Amino acid sequence: VDASTVIAALLPTLAPVDTLDLFTAWRRTDTAILAPPLLLAECTSAIRRYVHSGLLAGEEAATALADLAALDVEIVPDTHVRCRAAYDWAGRLGQVRAYDGFYCALAEEVAAALYTGDRRLANAGRQLGVDWIIWVGEPSILPPAAESGESME
Repeated sequence: VDASTVIAALLPTLAPVDTLDLFTAWRRTDTAILAPPLLLAECTSAIRRYVHSGLLAGEEAATALADLAALDVEIVPDTHVRCRAAYDWAGRLGQVRAYDGFYCALAEEVAAALYTGDRRLANAGRQLGVDWIIWVGEPSILPPAAESGESME
């Protein structure tokens, strides 16, 4: 999963799509939820941005940060090989920064779907012929893991 998917689960009233049901389904089926270390920094920054802009109170931020730990997302340490793959993904996606590339590189490495709340990322993946980058706003999205028990990135 990427940070946008996690933030949508933690703060559904501030996100365009509520992804808490996805996390519930993954938990129910013992599906591993994986992310690179970048996820923690991006989620923390998003929560701080909401507080700074007045959309979230300090107590709500503290709850969201505690809930982040409770989502049981397995943080997979970065490697030099994955850093290079993230760099390459950023190039393929036409992005200046490699942030999305880290999520793509991990998903590709473990052969898992990447669930994202970023429609542009999902569309860019489609344009590249990548079908495993899934926008969480798709109608009637059901994680394949709900049936097969595979990992979700």
